[in-house]
Amino acid sequence: MTTRRDFLKHSALLGGAVGAGMVRPEGVSGMERGAAVAPAPAFASPPPRRQLRILLLGGTGFIGPHLVHRIVSRGHTLTLFNRGRSQPGLHAQDFVGLENLVGDRRGDISALEGGTWDAVIDNSGYGPDDVGATAEILKGSVKQYIFTSTRGVYAHFRDPVDEGSALGIEGVPESEWTGYGPLKARAEREILTRFPQGTSIVRPPIITGPLDNTDRFTYWYRRVAEGGEILAPGDGTDPIQYTDVRDLADFVVHMAEQEITGIFNVGAPATTLTSAGFLWGLRATTGNPVRFTWVDDWDFLAARGLRSNMELPAWRRATGNWVHNGLVDNRRAIAAGMTFRPLAVTAMETLAWWREKAATEGDDMRAGFSREKEAEVLAEWRGR
Repeated sequence: MTTRRDFLKHSALLGGAVGAGMVRPEGVSGMERGAAVAPAPAFASPPPRRQLRILLLGGTGFIGPHLVHRIVSRGHTLTLFNRGRSQPGLHAQDFVGLENLVGDRRGDISALEGGTWDAVIDNSGYGPDDVGATAEILKGSVKQYIFTSTRGVYAHFRDPVDEGSALGIEGVPESEWTGYGPLKARAEREILTRFPQGTSIVRPPIITGPLDNTDRFTYWYRRVAEGGEILAPGDGTDPIQYTDVRDLADFVVHMAEQEITGIFNVGAPATTLTSAGFLWGLRATTGNPVRFTWVDDWDFLAARGLRSNMELPAWRRATGNWVHNGLVDNRRAIAAGMTFRPLAVTAMETLAWWREKAATEGDDMRAGFSREKEAEVLAEWRGR
């Protein structure tokens, strides 16, 4: 079975950690090490000015393992805090010297008492209560609080969006905001209140890359690689943004190393990417014949059970409140040092991971729709 450990152990980031002497090398031959090296990451960060003590809240999900390996490969001292339920011991077998603290963000966080760190990376905080409690207990023992938020904090996308745009729910008092994005916005406030000079917030769009079990972007990587006639929603002009999880991890660690504070939209790519550009970018990764059939009647698609998000993953029609959804200003993050892998690299490497996972665990793609459904809808579209 291909596990998260298998994937990350055989990555370029882990290769760097081996060189630093922080990985258990037993059982890995020189040939295996050489064969395991993936393409170098896009982010060429300068050497750390000093070794940091970093606390990571959550390290066994999607983003967490990438952060763990980036932090360790850069030579920093890492403490993990999690419940110890999801893949317990995931990193203990790969690294020596990691400190593991066990607790629950919505329950007992007493394990965080008494420690001191240069930075905390909060990768698991959701609502204002759990984030506020964590920030309160850490405010005297951590210099910098780095929080993974979401682009969903913004109230709407009718107008151009930057880091200063309105948050939450229009016309609703902040104390009454509910839902994933608005609760993340309230959580941001909790941190800013306790770390007025030391808060760093990243607001990504949909995150993609190896270990992504939502399959939202992976659906399109797989579908284009299969070739044939492909149902493409819209007319090709809708803008799309995404974040490669490895680029996000690189930038977050860079923020800690350079003590960069502030709020940053971290969507890729650096320039505007249309839905047509997205699909043709994926087309360049495969040798199979591909033909895109654009279906620009969204009511037609919705009537056949194909809507935004999971059925048409990673896609939103650029209209109404969503006109600028794929055009969120990312210039501040780029100026601070964020870089982006090419789309083709993200697609090919994520698809390679997914194929290996599917070969051992089965094809359980959670997003998108079947080839049979696609053929049925396309036949109706041509015959309308």
